[in-house]
Amino acid sequence: MALLIPSLAIAHAELPKHACTQPIRPPDKTDSERWNHFMDQVDVYRECMSAFIAENNEAADRHRAAANAATAEWNAFVHGSLNVPEDFPWPPPAKESN
Repeated sequence: MALLIPSLAIAHAELPKHACTQPIRPPDKTDSERWNHFMDQVDVYRECMSAFIAENNEAADRHRAAANAATAEWNAFVHGSLNVPEDFPWPPPAKESN
């Protein structure tokens, strides 16, 4: 027997968090060696954040593509199996109450 997990359970999974460490800026009157070390840490932080952002943007693109494919499949089913014309208004117009 297959275990079916509702899509809503997956959709509401905990959001990913980055593991990047923000460097601490040294005081202004700091020797160049310490300042250069800080700038190296800034580069590492930027690379880490950029990778996290790219990975999550790619995941969002895949999710959007899956949602668009599901929408297209639903529309094809409605038009093909339920004989609903392409220009059928959805959602239906609200009925006026008298």
